[in-house]
Amino acid sequence: MTSPPPPDSGAPPTSAEDTGARDDARARRRRRRMRVIYDVPTRGRVRRAVIGVPLPTGALEDELLPKRLALPVFASDALSSVAYATEAALLVLVVASASAAKYVVPVSIAVAILLAIVITSYRQTVHAYPQGGGAYVVASDQLGEVPGLIAAASLLVDYVLTVAVSVAAGILAITSAVTWMSPLLLPLSLVALVVLVLVNLRGLRESGRAFALPTYGFIILMTTTILIGVIRDATGTLPHAVTPSPVTTGTAATIGVLVLLRAFASGCSALTGVEAIANGVQAFRPPQAKNAASTLGVLGIIAIFLFLGVTYLAYRTHAMPSTTDSVISQATAAVWHGPPGGRIGYYLVQIFTFGVLVLAANTAFQGFPRLIGMMAQSNHAPKLFQFVGDRLVYSNGVTALAVISGVLLIAFDANVNNLIHLYLLGVFLAFTLSQAGMVRFWLRKRHEGAPWHGLARKIAINAAGAVATAIVLVIILGTKFFEGAWMVTITIPVIVALSIFVHRHYRRLEVLKDFAPGEEPEASAPPCGIAVLVDRVDEGTAAAVQTAKLIAQGAPVTGLFVGLRSDWELVSDAWRRDHTIGISLARIPRRDGEGIDGVLTYLRRMIRDDGSDLLVVLPNHNRRVSHAAFRAWRHYRRLRTRLLRQPHIAVAEMPKSIAGQWWEADHVVSLVAMAKANKPSLHAAAVAIAISGTETSAVHVAGSESAAISAEEWRDAAPVHLEIIESPYRDLGGPLASAVEDITSADIHAVCLLVVPEIVVTKWRFLHNQRTALIRRALVDKERAVLVTVPYAVGFHPKHH
Repeated sequence: MTSPPPPDSGAPPTSAEDTGARDDARARRRRRRMRVIYDVPTRGRVRRAVIGVPLPTGALEDELLPKRLALPVFASDALSSVAYATEAALLVLVVASASAAKYVVPVSIAVAILLAIVITSYRQTVHAYPQGGGAYVVASDQLGEVPGLIAAASLLVDYVLTVAVSVAAGILAITSAVTWMSPLLLPLSLVALVVLVLVNLRGLRESGRAFALPTYGFIILMTTTILIGVIRDATGTLPHAVTPSPVTTGTAATIGVLVLLRAFASGCSALTGVEAIANGVQAFRPPQAKNAASTLGVLGIIAIFLFLGVTYLAYRTHAMPSTTDSVISQATAAVWHGPPGGRIGYYLVQIFTFGVLVLAANTAFQGFPRLIGMMAQSNHAPKLFQFVGDRLVYSNGVTALAVISGVLLIAFDANVNNLIHLYLLGVFLAFTLSQAGMVRFWLRKRHEGAPWHGLARKIAINAAGAVATAIVLVIILGTKFFEGAWMVTITIPVIVALSIFVHRHYRRLEVLKDFAPGEEPEASAPPCGIAVLVDRVDEGTAAAVQTAKLIAQGAPVTGLFVGLRSDWELVSDAWRRDHTIGISLARIPRRDGEGIDGVLTYLRRMIRDDGSDLLVVLPNHNRRVSHAAFRAWRHYRRLRTRLLRQPHIAVAEMPKSIAGQWWEADHVVSLVAMAKANKPSLHAAAVAIAISGTETSAVHVAGSESAAISAEEWRDAAPVHLEIIESPYRDLGGPLASAVEDITSADIHAVCLLVVPEIVVTKWRFLHNQRTALIRRALVDKERAVLVTVPYAVGFHPKHH
């Protein structure tokens, strides 16, 4: 060891000047009530190059979308469905009978009427619920928790399937034009999915700019194609389409009602995506409801025109479903066959069809993260989904959607025909609940005294939408159940049940964390003992021992050997030779077991029944790069993870940086990181006060303009000073590291303990934010900074409370 720790007899004498400087630093910290950290969080170069520079929360208004960019962002799914909705209906008809293809026109007209009804209904929803949320918010508000969760689960399933179907259909458009790429359907689909994720992680406005050209290009080219096709058909120059590898057609002489209903249900895939605008009203520029409603109206007009236009072209060119070529590709090839530059026109249509189909998944990338974020805010989904990332998007939701959709693509080999059967059930279930909820909304307005003449039309529109979508829902359930819809029928109740369990878990936890009326905070209690875990003797171990002595306050300090049994003799000899350590080194008895389980068993026996915590100090070693070092690092991480899950075991993690000033430290200063004035935070504060006394303060990082607690509220709850740090970039580790640096730079003889409360539960651990990992990364290279995680046990034996 190059720099020995101070002897056990005491710290170096402190001069009057040092004492005065320390008091001045303490006074400055107490006078400061609030400050703002404006530094941009440090990120890796690759991350910045791919995702971009973090944006402050104040830039959220700049990320709001004008209508011209909102249309491609939210409407690409509904617009792209014209590329496969006609084919989906036509496939059902020709499989029954080749002569049934003529019925695709009346079936499509019925679908277009239903689309107009749903669009009109959702325009009313946008005005009634300008905060957004769509079916989930409407059903929860008007019909209750369970119907709201059913709507949310339906939409979540719909968004996942939207990504899978859209990406697979987009790549199919390319492989239809370039047939040698057909074997690469799945790999190309996964590549397209990764590109979509990266674009969406860069932020809402940038994704709008990126997707504007393909969406508007598709609208213009398809409109041109339809108009040219109508003109050529009127002049008798429109040729028949060429259908390679057509599907096997049926030979039925007549077509029954059931076949027509199945074709109608398949054609209703044209309605997918129309709810996205209602879910994302808050992404529009003010006036948000007005802009969202007008964008939804424009979407309806364009979608109906393109859908009926593609159906007309498919019918007049006699395009048929094929195993290698899409119907829209065949019809487009027929329209562009003959005119100068026709092949160029055909390939442009295919390229933009590919673009809009892939980008249709972007609608889901906007809707899924927002929806699951709302569910997280109401405690129906894990809390990690409610936080926005560096670029002001719900990055955790984006990532989750990409992973689930990727698994689905792999499971179904990116086959559109297999995926489409799963697609519609969730969509129309959400439609029905949303429209039924809106009927209840208007009826409540009537009971509140609103004039009937102003509500009758609105009730009629939403009631018509509810009845129509409910009928389609029954048709889909009856005709597609055994074709794959049964999977969705099972998945939706499972999601609802999980959401209810999550909500109950959070609600129970809040009751246990918050103080009951008249309940007093616990008294401060020092650690019942301190154990330094040792697997080698070096500078990191010596620093850990010195820190343990500074924290001890009379509590016993013990070294505990946790290395390999074969290393015991070597480590114990080095321990005895180093006279500056001054504490004993214990060995885990064989009766406690081997490995990490043995360590935990030994530590549990050191815990007293009086409610005090045992403090375990983990040294941080600078190991050489080797296989043995990697094994030791992996063992260290596993041990730390298990320790952080133990009730009544606080964990102090030493930093990597052990500089010369560390050996001059003669006292500790505690800084409590807190989120709310609840039992876990006040328990951590009590432990910190027991260690540092008056050298204890608290800090709260506010991720937005409003803090979760005021200094006055905290002063009433705990006798320590609170500083509120506003973090415009929503960063947690950076502001806390800055607060720690303020303490250590003002007092070179202090070791700063950043005390963090941690909830310890017996189950559902993944539901809790792992914020300790964020703080650990920020502190790992800070001098004289120790991260102390104080557990608050929930769900264990009563003695652990």
